[in-house]
Amino acid sequence: MIGAVYNVGSLIVDLIVCIALFVALTIFFIRKKSILLLAIYGVATLIFVGVVVLDFYFVLPITKAISQIIAIFMVVAVIMVYQSDLKVMFFNLTKVREKNTEFETGASDEEMRKTVDEIITACQSMSKSRTGALIVIAPTSVANHILETGVELGATVSAALLEAIFNTRAPFHDGATVIKGNKVLAAGCFLPLSQSQTVSKSLGTRHRAGIGITEESDMLTIIVSEETGIISIAKRGELRRFITPDRLRDILHEALKISTPAKYRSIK
Repeated sequence: MIGAVYNVGSLIVDLIVCIALFVALTIFFIRKKSILLLAIYGVATLIFVGVVVLDFYFVLPITKAISQIIAIFMVVAVIMVYQSDLKVMFFNLTKVREKNTEFETGASDEEMRKTVDEIITACQSMSKSRTGALIVIAPTSVANHILETGVELGATVSAALLEAIFNTRAPFHDGATVIKGNKVLAAGCFLPLSQSQTVSKSLGTRHRAGIGITEESDMLTIIVSEETGIISIAKRGELRRFITPDRLRDILHEALKISTPAKYRSIK
């Protein structure tokens, strides 16, 4: 009698877990517009539940083993296909306050507008001279493992500083410079490269790194091409090229939540 109660209880728990997972995956796939995968996982879930129910009445060791292998395969498939989304999730769960908090000043809107102007001036200058640059703008916190790959600065943002950092003779011009507020937190940082197959083959490592960090965080990146001088913006894993100074100002003001004076407003 006790064994029967235990088996019924186990079956109920199994069904609840399966239903919960199915609902979670359904919501996830609908948000990702992956209807085909949703259908495949729906069929797989029904088969798995059916095996659990049949195993309650009959001894089906081979069928149960096969269903477990299929379940493991499906889990691995989700991890491989949606690894970028999982990176974002884990980044948000483990996001910590950066070490450079002593450099934060709570910059005013006026100071932030000046910071944006300095960034735009530097980008225009580097674009004309075709100096490659990769600037990370962090609206919130920056993971320590990113900052630790570079040299911590904590200096106030200026066009001269940015141009000096990305000067081809500078020791860390090939890395990324991370900016938060009106401070340059670190320079020469290494970023994860995007593994997306949609990124053009004509784009190099700098662009892939600029896209990669935005796939797993809320940061945006400004990329100046060394070959063409084209200014690009990467955000949420998407790259927009041929960014004008006015458009760059609008994007930065929006990302940093800065109120834009009328003299700076441009037609979008």
